[in-house]
Amino acid sequence: MSFSRQVKLELVRRPQNNTCCSRTELTALLLLRGYLTIRGREHILSVGVEHTALARYLFSLFKASGAGLPEVSKKQMRRLGIRRYRVRISGRDNVAAALRALGLKSGNLPQRLARDPALVPQRRCCRRAFVRGAFLAGGSLSAPAGRGYHLEINCGSPEDAKLLQGCLEGFAINAASRCRRGSYYLYLKNAESIADFLRVIGAGSAVLQLESVRVIRSMRSQVNRLVNCDTANLEKTVASAQQQLLLIDRLEREQGLENLPPSLRNIAIMRRRHPEASMRELGRLCEPPLSKSAVNHRLRKLAALEREEDRAEGQNP
Repeated sequence: MSFSRQVKLELVRRPQNNTCCSRTELTALLLLRGYLTIRGREHILSVGVEHTALARYLFSLFKASGAGLPEVSKKQMRRLGIRRYRVRISGRDNVAAALRALGLKSGNLPQRLARDPALVPQRRCCRRAFVRGAFLAGGSLSAPAGRGYHLEINCGSPEDAKLLQGCLEGFAINAASRCRRGSYYLYLKNAESIADFLRVIGAGSAVLQLESVRVIRSMRSQVNRLVNCDTANLEKTVASAQQQLLLIDRLEREQGLENLPPSLRNIAIMRRRHPEASMRELGRLCEPPLSKSAVNHRLRKLAALEREEDRAEGQNP
């Protein structure tokens, strides 16, 4: 089961809201997913859905909002191997009464479902219901186990997209819009914004699942960064120690370690004994213990002695 379907099943299993919220949620579903068919004297207001649970939820919304009692029919799509359910109200008077109850009709029967973008639901609970209905109608959400986060709602017309955008702005959620193949979409790609969206529509379980995945991803990224950092530091330490060992071997061949000052001779011996140690660890192993800067200073003096020896050989071939 996809993550989008999990969220939608959670939403339709919520307890029913009051009448105004049911009416607003049904309005959003009809605006984004509904069809108004007028053929002569035949008038049909219908919504097509893929799941039984959503069909039952639509029937309960029609009943709770006072928009009439619809008919539910099932159709088997053999080519795709899936079932589709159609919730519809038929009859001129019944359709007109339903549209009037939902605020989708003014004057004569409209030729298409539309609503003034300026008429954003005023009550906060109704705005939540409108956003929830829009997601049930045309929303999709990428699985949290995927690479990225992406929530998208197919609004169809620019008027419906603007209306939904106004509702989201009331909850401080700024959704971007784009047009693809003639349809307008609102989308969110930020994980925090998607979590806020799920809280607004009442999908608490989906929020917990999303947040748990975010925590796991964050911990995994942090562990990878720490491992990469430690690996890089280890490689740097090994390369530096290798150069220091080669330097010590050259000094021993050319002038002998016994001829070096005691402080430099001791650090050279300790480096040979502990080739894998970092400068800080090497300083702790010395007697008396040395700081990292002191160890670095003495190793740089060894390198300076080697350079002086090279210059002396160049002057006296």
